[in-house]
Amino acid sequence: MKKGLSIRIYLKQMRINSWLKNLFVFFAIIFSLELFEWNKFIQAVTLALSFCFISSAVYVLNDINDVENDRCHAVKKNRPIASGQISFPCAWVLLICLMIAGFGLALSVNLSSFLMILTYVVINILYSKWLKTKVVIDCFCIAAGFVLRVMVGGTIVEAGVSDWMFLTVVSLSLFMAFGKRRGELHNYGVGGTRDVLEIYEMNFLNGIVFMCAGLTMAFYSLWSISQETNLVYTVPIVLFIVIRYLLLVFLGRSEADPTTLILSDKILLVSCGLCALIVFVLLYGTQIC
Repeated sequence: MKKGLSIRIYLKQMRINSWLKNLFVFFAIIFSLELFEWNKFIQAVTLALSFCFISSAVYVLNDINDVENDRCHAVKKNRPIASGQISFPCAWVLLICLMIAGFGLALSVNLSSFLMILTYVVINILYSKWLKTKVVIDCFCIAAGFVLRVMVGGTIVEAGVSDWMFLTVVSLSLFMAFGKRRGELHNYGVGGTRDVLEIYEMNFLNGIVFMCAGLTMAFYSLWSISQETNLVYTVPIVLFIVIRYLLLVFLGRSEADPTTLILSDKILLVSCGLCALIVFVLLYGTQIC
């Protein structure tokens, strides 16, 4: 196997595209108006990289454990481990290297971030071995990953993570997690690639998805009003993003990772980019000028 091809296979296994979700680590430092403090910015980048390596390690572990199921899946059968492009010994070596790098970076920042990332790993191990078959609990495990990313970022700012930010991220994470399950049930039906789909019911998931979408908007609106930076003007575009994502959920396109869904939909991607730009201008416009 050519060296360049081999590297691409390992990068594919690490799922670099999914690293986009590690931007959640920056939430606390951005909204605390401390992004331009150099030391804290470097710490945020370090923690984001730590989560990149650790999340990739978790993907490797999940693919090792789910290799037989993945080989029966129309898309997942092409993953490097399931397809045999990466052997089990090489996969374990990759996993260990990623774990060492991730935990090392977290420890270089502070102990609190290390413990939270360790919690993330433990939750994902339990999820991979057991909790992914437990209805509702499985989605809370998925959501916990996003929440922990935000909490890790909060360890480097004085104010930490505000109550409204926490509630917004929790509801948003559950919205994406239950949306993912709805997409899987829509596309594969009962008895699909996940045992838990035999328990979930479409009307139940419809109700939960709508509820979490509504809570996300309610909490974000209250959060924006509580700020002194006119973030309330971002509510319309955030509402558009949530509605667009909701549409894609009901079109059955949400079975993949949320970052994959965002990157695959140009309207959603542009909307998220525009929202991020508006938020940045509202928060830091006066500092730049």
